Amino acid sequence: MKIRYTKKKVNTNIIMSTAFVIYSFYQSVYISITENTIHWFACFMFIIALAWFVQSILKSTYYYLSIENGIIKERNSFRKKIALEDISYLRKTDDQYIIKTAKSELVVYSKEVEIESLKNLDKVLAILNLPAEKNPFAVSP
Repeated sequence: MKIRYTKKKVNTNIIMSTAFVIYSFYQSVYISITENTIHWFACFMFIIALAWFVQSILKSTYYYLSIENGIIKERNSFRKKIALEDISYLRKTDDQYIIKTAKSELVVYSKEVEIESLKNLDKVLAILNLPAEKNPFAVSP
């Protein structure tokens, strides 16, 4: 199961990073050529802009989380993995889900995730074998 980023977040990141790439390219290349000096800070900003643009494109093609074979994997630079069977505590607030195990913690920001994907995540978390006080998604009989 794939938990996707919201289209609004992805599109906003792509637009902003594209604008930053264009501006930093102008600062680093065009101004350096016209003034015959290298602006190192502008070149550094161009590299950062390119990295942000690549990350934005990857977010549009990849997912926020994936749940496969009983493991939740975060799809970012630091890639956390949590087995569903190791989850000991869940907490849901207005803007985040906190998933804890004995060794690690994973925070899912609900404003960054599509609504349908959040519903699917709720279903997966509801079937965990946790006491009701530790699982806000548990359905009471």
